[in-house]
Amino acid sequence: MSRVKTIAASVVAVVALLLLFTSVYTVEQREQALVLEFGDPKEVVTAPGLNFKLPWQDVVFFDKRLLDYDAPAEEVIASDQKRMVVDAFARYHIADPLRFYQTVNNETALRPRLGAIINSNVRLV
Repeated sequence: MSRVKTIAASVVAVVALLLLFTSVYTVEQREQALVLEFGDPKEVVTAPGLNFKLPWQDVVFFDKRLLDYDAPAEEVIASDQKRMVVDAFARYHIADPLRFYQTVNNETALRPRLGAIINSNVRLV
């Protein structure tokens, strides 16, 4: 009977450790995090350190640092009908991770939107 108790205790210990490992996450100093529960934002964490979440929640990390976007070089026609090759870039940072997640979801989806904005502003100038 003691062998059954030992196996049961070790199974419980393994499950407890798995729950602990899936409930702990670390936010680095250069990051900010957004805790999601079934895709719904629950908490914004901007302070670095060790944090806890429920096992079924997900964590999305965003960079706090200044980020770069280098638009591809583009040929534009000036008002005097001369052709110019313009190479533009943008620098940005994510100030509000919740709003960023709600509007573009991630940096991969941001790049086409930012490229279109830069392109239209270059053509205006």
